[in-house]
Amino acid sequence: MRKFVSLSIGVILITVLIVFTQAQQLSDKAQLGRELFHDPTFKGTIKPGSKPGNATGLTCANCHADFDEKENPDGLIRAGHSIIGVPGRGSAKGGMITAENFERAAGGGGFCYEHFLQRIAGDKVNPTAIPEEHAEALMAYFKAVSGDNKGPQFKMEMLDTAEKTAAGEKIAAMSGNSETGWELFGRACVVCHPTPFKAGIGTQLVRSRAPRDIDKTMVRWASKIRGGGFLMPFYATDILSDQDIADILAFLREQMENTAR
Repeated sequence: MRKFVSLSIGVILITVLIVFTQAQQLSDKAQLGRELFHDPTFKGTIKPGSKPGNATGLTCANCHADFDEKENPDGLIRAGHSIIGVPGRGSAKGGMITAENFERAAGGGGFCYEHFLQRIAGDKVNPTAIPEEHAEALMAYFKAVSGDNKGPQFKMEMLDTAEKTAAGEKIAAMSGNSETGWELFGRACVVCHPTPFKAGIGTQLVRSRAPRDIDKTMVRWASKIRGGGFLMPFYATDILSDQDIADILAFLREQMENTAR
């Protein structure tokens, strides 16, 4: 009897595992979307080089998770929110992408496809310029991984020039913890700035000679972290708090001051 019960339980577990595995399988279109999400060349359709329209080396996955970060955190801090729940949002980029072109713009991915992956200026981006096949594939992937999960709830915080400056001045005036800042830098910044002393997609932050006015540099950096720059994505308050940014600045200030000694 015990053998029969054990065998029955084993069959049930195997059946559940098979069903679960099948549920996790992606359609061909969704699989293409997954590959595009992690591919800086977008299947070779983005040209190499350093001019506008050429690949930056970034991928969608550099700024967005394709899983629920709250339930399964991996320790990284990404500038963008998870793509879980994208299909149900209906608009993106502060209203630039509306319900009318939402699907064609891959739920906002079409903006990133031109701006962050090809360094096309934000005011010149056409979010529906992404190849239609790619837009459909990305949306299929977003739907497949989202399921019924509505994803993170947030408010898009896009600041104008004056608001960026005000935010930078406020944050730069705060006290920060350099040790915490180093940890946060490692979780949030190294995708583009491998270390403070080495350039990547982003510039080298700490050089052999400190800037003449470190205080102004702190304000400028705080403004860019909170409000974004050309290829610098902005970090909203629900991703990095003002104190988080102040801590990062304290770490960078410490590194700068050490080079000046």
